[in-house]
Amino acid sequence: MCVVGAGTIGQTVIDALRDDTVPGVSLAAVLTSRSSTEETDAAFDTADIVVEAATVDAARTLLPDAVQRGKDIVVCSCGVFAERGFDVESFGAGPGRVLLPTGAIGGFDILASAARAGTRDARLTHTTIKRPSALGIEEGLDAEREVFRGSAREAALTFPRTSNSSVALAFATLGLDRVEVVVIADPDATSTRHIVKWESPLGRYELMFENSIDPASDGRTSAITAWSVVEVLAALSRGIGSGAVVLGTPRRKERAPKWPDAFT
Repeated sequence: MCVVGAGTIGQTVIDALRDDTVPGVSLAAVLTSRSSTEETDAAFDTADIVVEAATVDAARTLLPDAVQRGKDIVVCSCGVFAERGFDVESFGAGPGRVLLPTGAIGGFDILASAARAGTRDARLTHTTIKRPSALGIEEGLDAEREVFRGSAREAALTFPRTSNSSVALAFATLGLDRVEVVVIADPDATSTRHIVKWESPLGRYELMFENSIDPASDGRTSAITAWSVVEVLAALSRGIGSGAVVLGTPRRKERAPKWPDAFT
């Protein structure tokens, strides 16, 4: 396999592969912004799997090439899919697959199941609480402040480096324009917190995650994020489970579940 990017996420994945943490998966190449076109072509020819752990710009360029070559590509810079005109549906034609790691949050199994049952009357909110510097806020804050409220698409365009979990969550459930994202800057934050709330006729769910921050990320990235990528790679040999969102599958119809209005 090939890893594109050797930053916070990419380096952890590289180290895990070199330490044989993922049986059956070996590291064939590492590409960075300094890699030449010839080096990229050679790496893509050799590898069966590509992990993009670089930037939205890199993902925009690499995605079509990897998929057309028949490679599975794990995309960490999910914000690329929020861009208008970026044809997400085309990736379902393959021959390669586009896989999104769940990143800093979980519960995708029950949330995707609830969405499959029906989305017409469903609501889903993802609240992220981070230190101001991780959100690019330079002014001094003396208390928590809500700095954004909007759709997952808008969140990804506003915070392209810190909204990847929101994008993956949206693709697994209601879509980029129906998942509400709230971003809160907390000057006292020593970790990153995520609160996911789902409500539909099927049930109500509230999930909370408090993640340690990777010290190499300037406060932007939860330490668990890179390991969610490693888990996707481990799952490839046994089939994709709840640890990844596979893009390109047919869009589910909006319908209400055939359940009583009361929650049980």
